[in-house]
Amino acid sequence: MKRLFGLVLILLLAVLVAGQDAFAQTPQAPQLPLLRVPRISQGAKITQVVGLSEVTIYYHRPGVKGRAIWGGLLPYDSLWRAGANEPTLITFSDEVTIEGKKLSAGTYRFVTFPGKDKWTVVFNSEVKNWGTMYEAQYDVHKFTVMPEAGPHEEWMSFGFTDLTPSSARVVLAWEKMKMGFKIEFNTAGKLQGSVGTWQVLNSAARYALTEKVFNAEAMGWVERSIAMDKNPTNLATKAELLAAAGKTKEAIAAAEEGLVVGKAKDPKFDGSRQGLALTKLLGDWKKK
Repeated sequence: MKRLFGLVLILLLAVLVAGQDAFAQTPQAPQLPLLRVPRISQGAKITQVVGLSEVTIYYHRPGVKGRAIWGGLLPYDSLWRAGANEPTLITFSDEVTIEGKKLSAGTYRFVTFPGKDKWTVVFNSEVKNWGTMYEAQYDVHKFTVMPEAGPHEEWMSFGFTDLTPSSARVVLAWEKMKMGFKIEFNTAGKLQGSVGTWQVLNSAARYALTEKVFNAEAMGWVERSIAMDKNPTNLATKAELLAAAGKTKEAIAAAEEGLVVGKAKDPKFDGSRQGLALTKLLGDWKKK
């Protein structure tokens, strides 16, 4: 009897364990993937090359949607992240001067305090927190600008205007308002720091000649190029720089030297494209 009772108990335990195993192996409901939907204020990135440097702005673009923006959705003189969602970030590839102050190359949080007649603009070194989590202790530059009326801009945008080889104007536009500020890079210094061969030095001088910038530096670059390897190419650049400076007599002398050096390297230089161009310049200068 005891043996029969023990056998029944073992069978019951086996059924119970089997039932638990079966329950544990019951398939679970499938896990649905996280749904991604477009954000209302969509992200944007704009990059502008200024001379030899780059500026990149990362931001999100809120829409007007019939709302009163200035003094309404955005109360005057209150913090605004200059966008939506995450912080607006501006990255400079090189040291930059903004409204008279130099900032090191790197990424900065960009925030504003829009006022009715003027805005306070801030560059801040803290870049990891959420867009509205602004901490003034990390401010590195603060200045004021005057807003201007502009055409309707439904989706807030950043852009660049007034481009030169060393500067640009950063413009924020939204609704019927725009505001901007000037950024400047030391393009001449970067050119000098990067040059090394006679070709690069000559190219730097020709760039300055074409763009009518860095006149004093350009003559130094071409003289260094000539010191490395005197040839018709850099002598022609020197001649054109001298002519542009109104030194026609010196320009003629440099051009004539270029023709002499060219003929010494190649007896057929006079008939080459470069030789013909230099001869024409020489003739034009001699007529003056």
